[in-house]
Amino acid sequence: MPYRKQVDGREHDYSMTDILKGRFQNSDWMNDETVLGQRLVDRHKLRSEGWAWTDGRKGLLIIKYNNEMIEYSMIRRDRYKGQECMLFGGASFALYKEPRPASLLEPEEEVAFGVTRYHFFEGGWKTAYYIFREFMDEKGHGLPEDYDPPVNWNVLFDIGWHHSDREKLFRYYTLESLYYEARKAKNLGCELLYLDPGWEVCEGTTLWDEERLGKVEDLVKVLREKYGLELGYRTIGRVYRDEFPHEWYIQRSKEKADYTRPVRADGRPIGFWEPCTQCEAWWQEKLKRILAITEKGIRFMMFDEFDWRGPCHSPSHGHPVPSTPDGHVRAVYKLIEEVRRRCPDLLVEAHDPVWPWGPRYVPTYYRQGFSEGAYQENWGFEFMWEPLKDLLSGRALVLYYYNLAYNIPLYLHITMEGDNDNCLAFWWYASTVRHLGIGGKKGLRSDRENEARFRAYKKAMREYMRLKAFYVRGEFYGIDELVHVHTLRDRGQAVLNAFNLTEEPREILLSFELEEIGLEGAREVKVRGAEWEKKGSQLTLRLKIPPMSPLLVEIETA
Repeated sequence: MPYRKQVDGREHDYSMTDILKGRFQNSDWMNDETVLGQRLVDRHKLRSEGWAWTDGRKGLLIIKYNNEMIEYSMIRRDRYKGQECMLFGGASFALYKEPRPASLLEPEEEVAFGVTRYHFFEGGWKTAYYIFREFMDEKGHGLPEDYDPPVNWNVLFDIGWHHSDREKLFRYYTLESLYYEARKAKNLGCELLYLDPGWEVCEGTTLWDEERLGKVEDLVKVLREKYGLELGYRTIGRVYRDEFPHEWYIQRSKEKADYTRPVRADGRPIGFWEPCTQCEAWWQEKLKRILAITEKGIRFMMFDEFDWRGPCHSPSHGHPVPSTPDGHVRAVYKLIEEVRRRCPDLLVEAHDPVWPWGPRYVPTYYRQGFSEGAYQENWGFEFMWEPLKDLLSGRALVLYYYNLAYNIPLYLHITMEGDNDNCLAFWWYASTVRHLGIGGKKGLRSDRENEARFRAYKKAMREYMRLKAFYVRGEFYGIDELVHVHTLRDRGQAVLNAFNLTEEPREILLSFELEEIGLEGAREVKVRGAEWEKKGSQLTLRLKIPPMSPLLVEIETA
């Protein structure tokens, strides 16, 4: 738990025989070949935040929780008295030797590992997921009652990604083009204009391009007063020009030398420069530049491309030599925490600081929360480019399992260019991502706007906004991977989303206890969107779903 199915499509559901025979493998991610220090120490172990061992009737839930160090619950096979066995519990190294603080103890130092919790339960693996979620809520990773993120409109999908080409930016990424995007956002019903790459003088500099876009506070004012929109933007850890003193970049060996970009296997240098996030001078400058923008009225920020670029050997940065992924993670989260301390109303999504775009390196809950300083939202696993294909391939099913295990909100923006006119992808991500972003009336692969798709999305958005509270604050229940329920207990109401991923019409006869979707004790029920029957506390629905389409059903109790 929470990744019974991972973002790479791999299923992590094992029999005891699988474990004893070594038929298992973690879902890992690897950065480009220029990044040193990527050797995994857990190749022959399994890592997870939690485990559900069950025969379908009874089970044991195992949870490892540590919000101070990067630590997982580990399993490996072993031999005891000549027999194959499974070793679990306690503590063990994982990933790039995490928890790193436990790898070296100086005299009289101590380290505290996270508590492992064992919980016996009645039922199958899904029951364990709900217990896991309740545990994480109690640890401070639940949703506040007033959580209400804006629906974002991402300008990237129509303006394009011009990779700091000044000529193209002055041609395509202008104040006029942002106002045009704002009109689309308002027309669709979005609530925030989100600026992905393109707003900076050069990506990674965190310098607002006033020459092209005017003052950020003026844009905030116009968007709010003329379009009813808030403003958000993305900041990154890399930088795509030689922006900073070379002493601030990663020193790749013990021998001090002037920083040069590492060279790939094809003989070309990487396309960016690599600040050391633990360099105090860089950290302070990055903070200053972020605040110069964010304090002008920004509502939402994304922290992306802060991926671990390998150990740094500079003795002047203020970190141990060599630096570690653990120290890098702490530096990134410290930066976010300071920004949020200065801008308490800011909503922040933070990509994983080591593996940003695939399976996670740090635990899903690590350093997250809604208290002062913590980042609030995780990234939705890069399904932004091909949202429908990712669903059909099974990769996006990871979101179903994520929501069974966590109320920690995800943020993701999708392009309508990668959907169909039935808005199948829209409703899937609306159902599994609490903070939704949209874009792509034209899209990156087309030269004209798709009016029919935009009209379909406009209709879908009207329904979504009417029911938004269910999707952003409702309790998520999974009937199965393709049937989800979002319940607001205080209203005694729920919304059911079902999905047909085939080219043929699909009819599903579905029966469940109202208690299974958080509506226990209801005497009367009304259903809209499906044929239904209630017998006692059991509700039966007949779902008729057209090909490659979603279905929306509303349930009300009294």
